[in-house]
Amino acid sequence: MAIVLRFDGFEGSPEELKRALRNGRVAVRDLPLLLLIEQALEQVAGLELPERGSLLPILAELLERKLRALLRLEAEEEDDVEEEGESLVGLLVELDEAVRFLLERAEARSFVIRVPAPELPRDRRLPRLSVATLHRYARRYVRPRTLLPTEERFGVAEAWKWLLDKLSRARWLWFSRLGLAGWAERTVAFAALLEAVRGGKVRLAQEEPFGDLLIELDPEREERSA
Repeated sequence: MAIVLRFDGFEGSPEELKRALRNGRVAVRDLPLLLLIEQALEQVAGLELPERGSLLPILAELLERKLRALLRLEAEEEDDVEEEGESLVGLLVELDEAVRFLLERAEARSFVIRVPAPELPRDRRLPRLSVATLHRYARRYVRPRTLLPTEERFGVAEAWKWLLDKLSRARWLWFSRLGLAGWAERTVAFAALLEAVRGGKVRLAQEEPFGDLLIELDPEREERSA
């Protein structure tokens, strides 16, 4: 027998207590809930079960019910005692069945002699590979450098320096004629222009929506700097 419960007027397993409640031999209101929980937890803790982790969900629920019972005793409340008692006995039956199953499985496994797996012979058809050969094979699966992220070398500061050098010689320029190669460079240059406009360094003009941008150094800035 895995778990034995004892209180005034009863002694037996959780399943026997469940039958006693059904036939009326034990009244639900006479169940000492806190005592039953403590007895179950104490007996499970004394068992040597390697698979005790399988009991954790049930044990956690028992602990929650124990705390609930302690709170009920402090508050001296008697509401829903019958429902709580019946559900607790059902939980104790589940715990008892789980413990019995684990004990039977542990007993069955005690007759099994553990034998280590034999070492498999090395396949002589496979050649011994040097470190250099392994490295050469591994390089086949390395991503090409074209797929790796490139280092950013044309930032906003570099773009503004480049634009200022051109504007200092040409006074004004069209954005489409700056000679920017790719989309990334055009985007960074446009961001640099926005910063320059915000700082009052250049003026931008556009004849029509989505048209080309005319970039011009701010003459007032030059007068102030002079």
